[in-house]
Amino acid sequence: MLFKVTGRIYDAENGIGISGLVVEAFDKDLLKSDKLGQTKTDRDGKFEITYTEANFKSALEKFEGNPDLYIVVKTTDLAQVLYSSEKNIRNEASNNENFDVAIPKATLIAVQEKSLQENKQLFKILMGIAWLDGVLAPGEKEYLSKVATQKGLTEDPEIKGLLSDSQPVQPQQCFDWLQTYLGKNPSPQKFEALDEVLENLITSDDEIDEREKELLAAFADKNTRQTVLQQRLASIFLDPDFLAKVTSDTPDSPETAQKNLKKGYAYARVPQAVLSKITAAQCDLKVKEELANRFLTLNYAPVQKEITQDNLEVIGKLPEDLSGMFFRIGPNPRFSPLGLYHWFDGDGMIHGVHINNSKASYRNRYVRTEGFKIEEKEGKPIWPGLLNLPRFDEPYGIMMKNVANTALAWHHGRLLALWEGGEPHEVRVPDLETVGAYTFNNQLTFPFCAHPKIDPQTGEMMFFGYQPLTKPYIQYGIVSPEGRIVKTMPIDIPNPISTHDFAITEKYTIFMDMPLSLQPMRVMQGKIPLVFERNKPSRFGIIPRHGGEIKWFTVPTCMVYHVVNAYEEGGEVILVAYRMDWTQLFIPEQENPLDFASTDALLEKIKPELTKLYRWRFNLSTGQVKEEMLDDEVAEFPRINDNFVGRKMRYVYSGIGALYMERPLFDGVKKYDLEAETAQSVYFGRGRFGGECVFAPRPNGKAEDDGWVLTYVYDAVQQRSELLVLDAQNITAEPVARVMIPQRIPFGFHCEWVSSEKIANAQR
Repeated sequence: MLFKVTGRIYDAENGIGISGLVVEAFDKDLLKSDKLGQTKTDRDGKFEITYTEANFKSALEKFEGNPDLYIVVKTTDLAQVLYSSEKNIRNEASNNENFDVAIPKATLIAVQEKSLQENKQLFKILMGIAWLDGVLAPGEKEYLSKVATQKGLTEDPEIKGLLSDSQPVQPQQCFDWLQTYLGKNPSPQKFEALDEVLENLITSDDEIDEREKELLAAFADKNTRQTVLQQRLASIFLDPDFLAKVTSDTPDSPETAQKNLKKGYAYARVPQAVLSKITAAQCDLKVKEELANRFLTLNYAPVQKEITQDNLEVIGKLPEDLSGMFFRIGPNPRFSPLGLYHWFDGDGMIHGVHINNSKASYRNRYVRTEGFKIEEKEGKPIWPGLLNLPRFDEPYGIMMKNVANTALAWHHGRLLALWEGGEPHEVRVPDLETVGAYTFNNQLTFPFCAHPKIDPQTGEMMFFGYQPLTKPYIQYGIVSPEGRIVKTMPIDIPNPISTHDFAITEKYTIFMDMPLSLQPMRVMQGKIPLVFERNKPSRFGIIPRHGGEIKWFTVPTCMVYHVVNAYEEGGEVILVAYRMDWTQLFIPEQENPLDFASTDALLEKIKPELTKLYRWRFNLSTGQVKEEMLDDEVAEFPRINDNFVGRKMRYVYSGIGALYMERPLFDGVKKYDLEAETAQSVYFGRGRFGGECVFAPRPNGKAEDDGWVLTYVYDAVQQRSELLVLDAQNITAEPVARVMIPQRIPFGFHCEWVSSEKIANAQR
């Protein structure tokens, strides 16, 4: 059936029809009105809109009768509403409806003046968008001059200045103009209106001649102009500086925060109206292939089976007083990944060896997060990894899947699997079955970091979470020994960052403000979204543990992923950590100088990823900071005796970098004696590579290093894995024991040792 809406719009004082006005017809629905059509009034003010049932009946509305009709009359530029009948709905409208609308002259005059000001405001926004790439091309300038003439803006002094060549429009100026138009925490309707009026502003009914087509290039036709506009608006909408201007300063409610944790950290607080404007992007196939070759082959490839096996073969003898469970967690994708795959993306799998009475057993289990279980049920991958734009359509309420693959922490009798983009997951010991997401009895309202710090004296656990796009960029929390979050607070930093670790001392907490940022709209340009901004300095912030004034110390630009430990000495706070000049996370791309091809210049080419042991001394009284290198050899993944976290320690155990390999690998363990300023190294042998090592203290041991160093080793020649047990006090001696693992353990991330005593005393 064909439906028709007709009518006339005229001047209320003299009855003369008003031409060129925009008339829109809608069907009022509970959630969102269906737009039935749009037209313009003719020279007599008359209009006609036709539509069919398909315009207002969807599959969900198949039992709906005729539309509940209303119309809206707007100015030619769509910027102002002159009339709306939404408060006088014509329920069950007939197939012929007529509207007779008189517009008072005073309304027309006021609207004309307001339209002129709004056109000026919108034109400035359009100018700012044109300048986003830092250049106003001749074609763009010519086109914008044409738009200004059409809108009667050429005599405005401000517009004249913008159209001159004297000064480019800076992004911040454009953000300010947009924020003025949209307001704080704008509604989806406001974003829709912005789209509509900007589209109208750049749409000209005039023909474009051949010369203009050549100059304008991408702006040569209306459809392409709209696409370019959308892409540039999207790059603004996901800019943290812009988001800071339009997102609400009010903290999320606990209910909203819980939903955001499930959604995924990076985009959770970005307004849905913004996300709805972002289109999908194609990944660079060469980069995709290189990343897959780097992180999905050899011993980075996932294992397919979850197994349990007792009475493992042991070469040597396991000490009788070494009793507990050794774990390593890492990425193990269940399905072939979507888009670009990075090592950080795979589903978390825990590999555990249980040691008791000089015998060992092994088991490996996936961390069954909600996203993992959904994909398992669907039999396919649903969510891409961090180098891609997320699922803005939020399947199952999730934009980014919590992969729970990065680190482990034992606190309050629980083993927690951690991923810094969301909530922890509790894993049962010793069977490694996933209990479920752990939110501290729904107290957790922001992402939980991968490296919480547990004070061995007080039992407190300190943690933080970061939001790489929206404020607050960093939040800090404290968990009591009984497992309750007793305090949270925002940490004020000027710009969003991606940060992985932090440190504590007996009295203080130390945060790192490193210039590694997430810039998601680079994905739209075929680039990697993580960027290290080498023109910005690095900072360390020191705050009293339970709150107070934070003191910032600026150091030369660098990146720190992992800290060793921190402690107090006199009036200084001492931090020991691994430092690099800059980072690209081993990600290849055209504009990145990293190239892992085998050449004589290999060491120079991977220099950004070279981590070396450093110490910083922060004087809290003078504000001075001293930075010094402790070792020139490349190493990473440091661990200490955890009984010394936050206190002065003597010994550090780190993985030695295998620089001759094309991937991040360790071919030995290095023990540092910071008091004697010496070090000892043990190498695993040809074709043998390890990972993070953990110190397991001897029960009732007297010395800081009285115990064992444990790490998994993969033998690429034999193609098998083993658990290596070294005497920490004689690390260069032959291994105390080698426990042969019944299947390959892929290279992973962080490890944990939990003694049998802790397991037995665990509170449930």
